[in-house]
Parts: sequence; C-alpha cells; structure tokens
Amino acid sequence: APSLGGSNETAISVAMTKVGAPYFYQYGSTGPYGFDCSGLVQTAFAAAGKYLPRTAAQQYAAAPVHVPISQARRGDLLVWGSAPGFYPVAIYLGNGQVVQALNPDEGIGVTQLSRMAGMQLHPYAARY
Repeated sequence: APSLGGSNETAISVAMTKVGAPYFYQYGSTGPYGFDCSGLVQTAFAAAGKYLPRTAAQQYAAAPVHVPISQARRGDLLVWGSAPGFYPVAIYLGNGQVVQALNPDEGIGVTQLSRMAGMQLHPYAARY
C-alpha cells in the first residue's frame, strides 16, 4: 500500500491539474470541470483512493487525525470559520500555500495563506 504521504501527493497532483482553464469554480459542483472547495478536495483524494465526505465541515470532522497548524504537512486539509460550519476547505501545499477552489472570482488556484489573513483560519489541520 502507498504511504500516507505518497497518496496525499497523488491528491495534490490531481488538484493541481484542475488549476486554470477549462476548470472553474462552481458552487455545489464536483466536476468534471466545475468544482467548489470541497468538491475539489473530494475529487483529488478519491483519485488517491481516499473517499472523503462531501462538505468542508464533514471533511474536517471525518479526518482520523487533527494536528495544530504549526505541524501541518503537504496534503493536510485547512479549513476556515468555526465548528461545525467550517468553510472553505483547501489542501495545504507547504510554504504557506494552499490549492483550492475559492470562489467564482478566484477560481481554482494556488493561494498564499497571507492573502486570506482576513478570514478565520481554524488552528488545526485535518490529516487523511
């Protein structure tokens, strides 16, 4: 079986293939071209053989491990807001960056966490 990190690298690779046209943000969508935040995460992790629930809050809650943000690794999920209504969700890339489907204006892309400083980043990451 692939290591945890290996399969999460697969999820990252799949998410990165959705950055830019013809892929776009679409609320409530799981692809193949339009994705919302949790739809992108669900699709990416399914390609790695990990079947996550549909919403950002469910994806966070269902994770077998939660770690402080300071210990986040590539492939961990970051969420914003407060329980139980976390939104959005993104895949951590390391170096203060995430890949995510943020909103219709931003689309699907790589975002610096510092650009989201006005949002309430939850202090724990979810690890699958």
